[in-house]
Amino acid sequence: MRAALIIAVKDLRLRVRDRSAFIVGIIAPLGLALIFNAVLGDLGSGALDLRYGVVDVDGGDTASRLIATLEEIERQGIFQLESLSTRAEAQDMVDDSTLSAVFIIPEGFSLAVGAGRPATLDVLGDVDQPTAASIAAAIGATFASEIRTIQLSVATVLAGTPVGSDAGDLAERAASIPAPVAIGSIAAATRELDLTTFFVAGMAIFFLFFTVQFGVLSLLEERKFGTMARLMGAPVPRVAIIAAKGLVSFVLGAVSMAVLVVASTFLLGAEWGDPLGVFLLVLTAILSAVGLMTLIAAFANSAEAAGNIQAIFAVGLGMLGGIFFPAALGEGLLAKLSYISPHRWFMLGLADLAGGGGVAVIVPSLLALLGFALVSGMVAYSRLRKGMAL
Repeated sequence: MRAALIIAVKDLRLRVRDRSAFIVGIIAPLGLALIFNAVLGDLGSGALDLRYGVVDVDGGDTASRLIATLEEIERQGIFQLESLSTRAEAQDMVDDSTLSAVFIIPEGFSLAVGAGRPATLDVLGDVDQPTAASIAAAIGATFASEIRTIQLSVATVLAGTPVGSDAGDLAERAASIPAPVAIGSIAAATRELDLTTFFVAGMAIFFLFFTVQFGVLSLLEERKFGTMARLMGAPVPRVAIIAAKGLVSFVLGAVSMAVLVVASTFLLGAEWGDPLGVFLLVLTAILSAVGLMTLIAAFANSAEAAGNIQAIFAVGLGMLGGIFFPAALGEGLLAKLSYISPHRWFMLGLADLAGGGGVAVIVPSLLALLGFALVSGMVAYSRLRKGMAL
């Protein structure tokens, strides 16, 4: 054990001196996460800044019903509503983007609706906020559709009712009937990370596989530069040499992931979830990365060849695991193949933690990552042991 520690400390000093591990393990993933978050982070904010206004020039019953509907939606926190006095004031506030859109109820609107005549509800939208304007137009169209439904209902009843029936009373009764379809909310079966955490976690697990290369590739570098023969000639257990290289990879990966988790939490506001669950996911992810990269190095003839093959596998597994985009979603072949990637299990575990769960909900992800580590590690050790003539 002492020999393995001595060799590991020597290798770590070399990596600290050439700074390559810092660039690949910390600067590159954190830098890319910052760029992704700056460019695309607003897409995951979860809500638009909807600021609407309403101008009631009419003052009738139908206008009051529309305003009551808008105020009810405002109380649900969907948008902010401001009451305005004139159309000119509304136009100015939309032009300078103070408001996203304004509902203008013209004079005579309620009378026209009550008499069954055509009526117009104007919606002014900010050209620079097309989504918010479209939502306002949809709200207005929905209200108009409800009014049309009530008019048709009243007209249908009046067609078979004696003259003198109260159309206003019929309209009130029709308006009070509950809608046949209601929109509600349910708990989702699966959880998703917010975009900031998704980008940081994706870059962290992606570059982790490159970071752990430095330790396992040094086995081949020792052979190339002739120092492996000296190590094997010294009174050092052969297994200690393999353990030392694996330990270097693990330490580099652990430092990289720890710095990224802490830095992203304070600099970007990433939400990783339950600390114990995150710790276990990171630990098993590092072990799986070390195992898989060591397995590739064990079958390579040179450090250059191993590095190239490792890079191909790291990129391929990362894309398959959905770290750049949610390619693993759905029920198709790609979704099924994604489970052969440790990246997928890592991101899946973090998503489960984001839903408020603890360690219990990530047990499948932990077992999968441990499976990658154990299988690849045992095969790699067997191959290296044979290659070193143990």
